Amino acid sequence: MPRPTSNGSIPSAARREAADDCPIPMTVGIVLLPISGRWRIIGIMKDGINQCGGSGIESVDHFDGVGIVRIRPVVNKVEIKRAKRLIVEQIPHLADIEFPKRPVEDDGTLRPLFIGAFSKDGLIGAAFVTPGIQAAQSFLGYFSASAGAYQCAELVRRTVAEVEGIAVVDEYRRRGVALALKRYIDAWAADHGACLVLSVPTNEAARGLNEKSGHRVLEPDVLLMLQVVYADGGPCSLPFALERGQEAGYSCWAFLPIAKPGGMSVRAGQCPSVASSPGVSGEEYFAVKWETRDGDGNWIATTSRLRGVRADVMD
Repeated sequence: MPRPTSNGSIPSAARREAADDCPIPMTVGIVLLPISGRWRIIGIMKDGINQCGGSGIESVDHFDGVGIVRIRPVVNKVEIKRAKRLIVEQIPHLADIEFPKRPVEDDGTLRPLFIGAFSKDGLIGAAFVTPGIQAAQSFLGYFSASAGAYQCAELVRRTVAEVEGIAVVDEYRRRGVALALKRYIDAWAADHGACLVLSVPTNEAARGLNEKSGHRVLEPDVLLMLQVVYADGGPCSLPFALERGQEAGYSCWAFLPIAKPGGMSVRAGQCPSVASSPGVSGEEYFAVKWETRDGDGNWIATTSRLRGVRADVMD
């Protein structure tokens, strides 16, 4: 499987020629993907926080007991080092991932990025967000032999933002800093071509943070489904599922559709159970609930059935 380059892109030599559509054969089935936990959100939210306004370079908010806090991408190696230290101290398993050592030039697309929250005391919070590298690699792991697979994987990489972690200095928690970082990430991702933000809450505080910021939080025992779709919402690829076990403790998926794409995009949903297809004795299917949002931010749900999957695949 091709590995992404340092800026998160799939090597050009591994891509297929671009086309106007993505001709992956549509056959009945579903792919289940077990993934070990890596993403984590921590922090406590506070009622009454000012929402991140727009997707500009800097967001300025006032927090009770903290004062003015500026949220923006880090701009130099010193800030990167401090942001990395804070995140790794609070989320130790992230020490194994490769962080950027210097700021990456902003070319208007998703890229590995540290975002910092700065008060008069310096860095008090940090977040790390990447393009959809893991989701794209997962897609290629199952569909690399299909026509158009590399084009679709590249679309997943550049339109899905993956939040690796959010951390806030202990004495500044419960002030709304984590929520402000979360909202800034959503605005920044939308401004850089993303249509979907993924994260993995690993405790009740993180779950509440995602719910407070408008993300759909799934229950721990359901699968997060992704699918590449055309502009009209029609399927371009088979759905594939991102599954998380609870071996390392509580975790679940959270996602937010953040922009109305003008072309092909990635949709997300959940697959909670296996049921029997009405009128067909013994036939089983997955009922997938896809969820998007309209221009006013209202959630819209549709359901589809994927047949030909054994019930014991969920065990």
